[in-house]
Amino acid sequence: MYDDLKRQIVDVFRYIEEKGWNHGRAGNISIYIRKENRVLITPSGVPKSKLKPEEILVLDAEGNVIEGVGKPTIELPMHLAIYKAYDYVNAIIHAHGIYSTTLAIAREPLPALIDEMIIYVGGDIRVAEYAPPGTSELAENIVKALEGRKAAIIANHGLIACGRDLEEATEILGLVERISQAYIFAKLLGKVNLLPKEIVELHGKTFISRLK
Repeated sequence: MYDDLKRQIVDVFRYIEEKGWNHGRAGNISIYIRKENRVLITPSGVPKSKLKPEEILVLDAEGNVIEGVGKPTIELPMHLAIYKAYDYVNAIIHAHGIYSTTLAIAREPLPALIDEMIIYVGGDIRVAEYAPPGTSELAENIVKALEGRKAAIIANHGLIACGRDLEEATEILGLVERISQAYIFAKLLGKVNLLPKEIVELHGKTFISRLK
């Protein structure tokens, strides 16, 4: 079942590895089919660039495996909590890009530096407080950091990017990783200029309208 969506997950993982936005066995991806209450998610402990479509697991909305062999990613509670909290999210990518991970290690949020960050992601990217991987506490922290946003930095860990579909989540992942890089470079130059408050408010209305 869901062969096309499984292939999408595999293709996206290969794409983001080629881009340097993830590496090795790290990261996880899921898609939520709301009308059927089914979650497609990557397995635990597998090199993501070598994933095969048949290795993608199909779960029910409570996280029980319906189709596939192996264990879902340890971050399953995080994925389920996000889907439960935000009905505009139907796809999630958790990745370990070098620049967003740098901010995660520094536990430094990413300010709203360019217009696209507000229009497409919602504004500044918050840092979810640290909690051990795979815990309900971490899931709760990430849900909180994602309020009004489609991305969040996970302290000492990596990045979460969300979308209505996997294509949008991939686009947001790339946007946040690129702006994280630009932000770090700007800090090295010693000057970071934020967008005017009125522009942030204007674009914020655009983002909210896109959620409806």
